[in-house]
Amino acid sequence: MEIMSIVHGQSEYRICSSIKSNLRLKHEIIARDKGKTSIQVTSVMNILNDRRFATFKGFIRQFTDVNYEKGKLLNFSLFIIMDVDDCTPEQKNEFITKEMFKNHWLYEYIVPIYNDPNLEAAMKEAHIEVKRKKDYIIIFPTNHGDLDVTIAKEYLDKTKRCKCSNLYRYIEHCIFLAEKRT
Repeated sequence: MEIMSIVHGQSEYRICSSIKSNLRLKHEIIARDKGKTSIQVTSVMNILNDRRFATFKGFIRQFTDVNYEKGKLLNFSLFIIMDVDDCTPEQKNEFITKEMFKNHWLYEYIVPIYNDPNLEAAMKEAHIEVKRKKDYIIIFPTNHGDLDVTIAKEYLDKTKRCKCSNLYRYIEHCIFLAEKRT
């Protein structure tokens, strides 16, 4: 496994699940109750400090599909996908700049993905039509084959134009992993 995500809520969970399923990626998605209970920027460190993530040994014991060698994870990225409307400006800045993670052993693998103020605003700015959270399943279907690399690239182009989010970094990396296999 080369990719893992910690997601804010149900919408982010659906996007990651769709991309995982349709691009056929080995991709661990960490969420509370499949996103039904949100994870806030202010509680991300609680997750990173639990037994699954606290130490290198605990991590590789928990996630046996991750490749590693000599105490280093190989070709691995941890995307933390969060809305930033529920934290202070200082916390938001520490999340976006990775300052929040500077003392954690996973620091070099973490890629903070922000939606400012939230994912719905980012989708609107990217001209991806979402009226209700249920719409994410239509836009990002979870049946194998409905979202192929071509469609994912269309979403990538749209999200790249969005100034209030860097979600494109996650989509771009997933496309890279999918294309690397072929």
